[in-house]
Amino acid sequence: MKVRWIIPALTLLGAAFFGGNVNAQEEVNVSDVSYYSSSDDGCKGCGAKSDCGCDAMGGKGDKGGKGGCDPCEPWRLFSERNGWSLTGWLNASGTYNGGRPASRYNGPQSFNDRDDLKVNQFYAVFERVADNGGCGWDWGGRIDLLYGSDYIFTQAVGLETRRDGTRKWNSNEHYGLAMPQAYVELANNDVSVKVGHFYTIIGNEVVTAPDNFFLSHAYTMQYGEPFTHTGAIATYDYSDNVDLIAGVHTGWDNFDAASSRAGIIGGFLWTNDAGDLSLAATMTSGDEYNSRGVFSNRSMYSLVVTANLTDDLTYIMQHDNGWQHNDGGLGVDAEWYGINQYLLYSINECWAAGGRFEWFRDDDGVRVAGVRPGNPAAGPYVGHFYQATMGLNWMPNANWTVRQELRWDWFDGTGLPFDNNSNDDQFTYGIDAIMLW
Repeated sequence: MKVRWIIPALTLLGAAFFGGNVNAQEEVNVSDVSYYSSSDDGCKGCGAKSDCGCDAMGGKGDKGGKGGCDPCEPWRLFSERNGWSLTGWLNASGTYNGGRPASRYNGPQSFNDRDDLKVNQFYAVFERVADNGGCGWDWGGRIDLLYGSDYIFTQAVGLETRRDGTRKWNSNEHYGLAMPQAYVELANNDVSVKVGHFYTIIGNEVVTAPDNFFLSHAYTMQYGEPFTHTGAIATYDYSDNVDLIAGVHTGWDNFDAASSRAGIIGGFLWTNDAGDLSLAATMTSGDEYNSRGVFSNRSMYSLVVTANLTDDLTYIMQHDNGWQHNDGGLGVDAEWYGINQYLLYSINECWAAGGRFEWFRDDDGVRVAGVRPGNPAAGPYVGHFYQATMGLNWMPNANWTVRQELRWDWFDGTGLPFDNNSNDDQFTYGIDAIMLW
C-alpha cells in the first residue's frame, strides 16, 4: 500500500487541533522541548548551586568568558575565548534484555544495541556561532568529535569508512572515533549558510545524547532517515513565524564525491503567533546506491508537529515516508514509512516522565538490519515494527542527567528479528547518565 501523500494530509489537518508553547528552531526535534519545570528564578533543574554556571578559568570576575555565573547554565571546563568555545559531555549506559540473547545484541534496537554496559559518547564540540543578531555579517564554524560505541551510527563513506564499507581508522567494532560535523558558517542579515559536513535536518530525534529524552532511538531515525550530509545548506529567517531551508548535498552519510551524486534538501519551520503550535516539514531527494549496487532515486519527507497541551505536558507527532526506485529488485520500488508519538510530562524542576509509541513499516525488507558487525539481526524483515517506551529522567543540576526507560518491541511480518532470530518481541530496561563539561 502506497501512502506517500495520504498521511501528510491527515497530519497537517490534525495539527490544527493542538496547541503548545514551543519555539521552533532550525532543527525541530525533541531537544527543543523543556522537560523540566522552571523555578521561580527561571532556571531549569533542581539543586543548582549559585556558581553552577561559572567556567573553570573565569571565576566570578569579568574574565569569566561571559562575565560571572549563571545558575541556569551548566559549569564548563573551558571558558570561551574570542568567540570560540570547547564544550561536550560524557554519556555512559547499561541495558538489560529480558531474553538474555547469547549474542548480547538487542536485535535491530539502537543506539543501545547490546545487552551490556558501554560508554556511548565522549563528545567534544569546538564552535564559533555565527550570530549577527539578524543584521550585518558574521561568521562561525563547528567541529564535532564523537568517541564511543555510538560512533558506528554516524559514519560517512569517504570519511570514517571506504567506499567498500571497510573502516579507515577504527579497528574495533564496539568503540571508535567519528567526526559527524565539520563546517563553516556565514550569516548576513536574515540568511545563514553552512558549508561542509553537518547533521541532517530530517526527522525528530538526534545523535547528540543531551538533546533526546530517551536513551534508545526510534526505528524511524535509525533506519528511515539520513544522519549526516556533506554540502551546503541555507536558512532564511523569513518572518517571526517562518524559517525556510534549502540546500544541496552529496547524499546520505556520504563524504566521498567520487561515489555520490548531487541531491537536494529543504523545508520550512512554522510557529503560530501565539507560540503554541510548531510544524517542521522537511524533505530530501537524490540518487543513492540501492540494494542492487547501482544508483537510483531515493526520496523522503518528514513532518513533525510539537505542542504543549498544558504548561507541563508536551505532545509530539512525527510522520516519515521514504522510497527508492528499484531498491526492492529490478522494477520494484522500496518504501518505508511510520508514525512516532511522544508524550512528555514535567513533574518538577528535577523530574520528567515520558512515553513514546512508534509504528514503522519496512515495506520491502531493505531498511531494517543490525548496523554493528556481528549483530545476527541481518534481515530482511518485511513487515511492521512497533515499540512502546516509558521513561523517567532525573536532572539533579545543570550538568547531570540520569535517564531510565522500559521498552517493549514487537514485530509483525516475515522473520524473527529478536533474541538471535528466535523471537518476534523483546523487553529491555535501559539506564544512562550524561555529564556536561
